[in-house]
This record gives sequence, structure tokens and C-alpha cells, in this order.
Amino acid sequence: MKRSKNYTVMFLLLSSASVSGGMGFHQYVEYAPTIGYGLAFLFLLAAAFAQGKREEPKNC
Repeated sequence: MKRSKNYTVMFLLLSSASVSGGMGFHQYVEYAPTIGYGLAFLFLLAAAFAQGKREEPKNC
């Protein structure tokens, strides 16, 4: 049985987690929101790339 590897959902969840983490660590690290938003942008790009490279099943 072949497992479905849906990396798009994983990258979207990591994107939202990095924004939340950046806002949560704002009191401890001065540039935490900037780092969080930067990571979120990279994860969104990775999600778009994973969705574009995803192979669609062929209907024969």
C-alpha cells in the first residue's frame, strides 16, 4: 500500500506555527516576529513548490 505524502499541508501548518512562535517569543527575543514571518514566508514558498510538483493520478 502506498502512503500519501501530502507535504503541502505540513508546510502550511509549519508556516502558521512559525508566525505563532515568533509572536510568542517577542518578549524574549527582539527580532522574533521578523524571524517568524520570514520562516512563514519560506514555508509558504515550500508549500507552493510541493503542490506544484505533486503528481496527479492518471485516469486511464
